[in-house]
This record gives sequence, structure tokens and C-alpha cells, in this order.
Amino acid sequence: MELGDSMDLSSYLLKPVQRISKYSLLLQEILDECVPDQSGEREEIQAALEVVRFQLRHGNDLLTMDAIRDCD
Repeated sequence: MELGDSMDLSSYLLKPVQRISKYSLLLQEILDECVPDQSGEREEIQAALEVVRFQLRHGNDLLTMDAIRDCD
């Protein structure tokens, strides 16, 4: 508000949340292409996918909470 910007916080958060969903899809595709003998790489990609999915859920939760006004 101090900068005179008409966009609110949820508007700024929307684009990164959209990007992170693309990262989730990309990691899932990479994971699908990993062969079982690449277990170390597969585990790392799976861990990254879990982090990205958690952040995606968390970001969506924050956007939803921002939309709720006057609520504990």
C-alpha cells in the first residue's frame, strides 16, 4: 500500500505457486524415467518432489488463509 501498488499479496503469490506446480510435474516426469538401478538418484528426486508438493500445498493454504478475513 505504501508503494501505491494496486495488487494485493495474494496477487503476487499467485505466479510462484503456478510455477511450483510445473516443477512438481517436471520432477514427476523425471522420476518416471528413472530406472530402478539408479536408486540413489531416484531417492533424491523423490525427496525433491515431496518438498515441492509440500510447498505447493502450503502456498495454496496461505492463499486461502489470506482470502479469509476476520477469522482466528
